[in-house]
Amino acid sequence: MITLKYIGKSADDLRFFILKNGAHAGGVTVHSAQGDTFSYGIAISPQMRRQGIAKAALPLLYQEMKRRGFRSAVVCVAPGNAASLALHRSLGFAVIQTESEKITLRLPL
Repeated sequence: MITLKYIGKSADDLRFFILKNGAHAGGVTVHSAQGDTFSYGIAISPQMRRQGIAKAALPLLYQEMKRRGFRSAVVCVAPGNAASLALHRSLGFAVIQTESEKITLRLPL
């Protein structure tokens, strides 16, 4: 079972541990929030990668952020990061901008 554990120190410090069956598997941090849109970064522990943890954890983040009043998520991914691009596309993100150094994707919540 994948869960998120809030570890922020204040209302605008949106950091979460990702737990798999109660064990630390990674983390996700909301980097910015502008209006009703937020962006984030996610990291999965090396020994826990390729187990579907990010794919299970991110919808939990989206539910939490929607509960907090956000209506969309935006991520920037390096063009060579095929795994992250595939993950975000599988979660329903659409490309909104492509630049040489990053691809920006958006998901309405």
